[in-house]
Amino acid sequence: MTSNNYKASIDIGTETIALLIAEKEDGDNLRIVVHNVCPSIGVKKGSLFSVDSLSRVINKLIDETNDSFGLVFDNVRVNISDTHLTCTDGKGKVSIEESVTSKDLDSVLESAMAMSTPTNKEKLHIIKKKFTINETVVVDDPMDMAAEVLESKVHIVTVSSSSIRNIERCLEQCDVAIDKIVLNPIAKSQAVLTQEDIDSGVCLLDIGAGVTSYSVFHEEGIVRSGVIAMGGDDVTNDIANAFDTSLEEAKRLKENYGVAKSSVLKEDKFISFTLNKEEHHLSSLELSEVIEEAYCNIFELLKNELKHHNLDRILKSGFVLCGGAAEINSIEELVRDFFSKRVKMGKIQRLRLSGLEAVLTDYRYAGAIGLLLHEGDLNKAEYVESIIKKGVIGKLKKVIVGNF
Repeated sequence: MTSNNYKASIDIGTETIALLIAEKEDGDNLRIVVHNVCPSIGVKKGSLFSVDSLSRVINKLIDETNDSFGLVFDNVRVNISDTHLTCTDGKGKVSIEESVTSKDLDSVLESAMAMSTPTNKEKLHIIKKKFTINETVVVDDPMDMAAEVLESKVHIVTVSSSSIRNIERCLEQCDVAIDKIVLNPIAKSQAVLTQEDIDSGVCLLDIGAGVTSYSVFHEEGIVRSGVIAMGGDDVTNDIANAFDTSLEEAKRLKENYGVAKSSVLKEDKFISFTLNKEEHHLSSLELSEVIEEAYCNIFELLKNELKHHNLDRILKSGFVLCGGAAEINSIEELVRDFFSKRVKMGKIQRLRLSGLEAVLTDYRYAGAIGLLLHEGDLNKAEYVESIIKKGVIGKLKKVIVGNF
């Protein structure tokens, strides 16, 4: 396949790996033409711990995809999850002579991006936010505006260099080049959040098998991202410990009978399970209480992080949930009661997307879809050039319209 006509993405999770290929259509629209998913190996708590194991799985996934669909790709977008990530806003400020020029834009963005990073970390995302004119007027595009002072703000996400190198080595062993690496919650935000959610303040909560990732958005855009080193696997562990059973049996109990909020159970039933090859029984209420406590342990850590960064009061849209561990019954009720906020399940936004309904409604593909849709990282030179082009086209339109 030619990279000009297609985009490919691989979403690497603790439990599953999803692969998508989309064909570019008119405008920025994409049509998903290839999809595949397989169990993940070599990833624990969202972090890659065995490059060889993961590369073998991805190689097999790629080969199966090529054989089934007849499409070969040589570059891909891939996600990253890093419990050591840091987020900060970079700020720039320059004086303006009369009106804002392309040189001024270049200088103020350069100033905002000029943040030193530790030797063991790298800047993964630099996301443009708003500009401020004369410390009072907030605008998206300040080009040619009269001003004395121009300020800019960018959101900078840094992750550990080792995490990036491991992903690069893994895909290098698969003979696939990396188009871009995207932080997991930022990728998923592109797939499931609406502009209304973002403008009014929202927390995207991705409860995965190994980790729980979150990103907070408000008005100007992204405010903060983070990763909590607990997820669905921890819920499974708590079930196994509570009823002295295997992890495999605990996972079966969670997936088949699990309820996140015990108070929604209409009646208590006995559930059979295997212990030391013998059949035993447990109460559905007791199972639900163990599950609820496990999820609340995760939510307590999140609540503390949100409060610590003064973000709990800006979430007028509340929470949008996604991830495999968010598929459990009554999770919305539990999150709503725990945080006293609005809650809804994330759904794929289809303004720019088409394809099989089975893919667009399968939570396992949300990350891979977000990778395909991802845009917004700041390339200073490209951004300034685009602003100049917009200004030139705008002036031409005024001239043309003015002649009729």
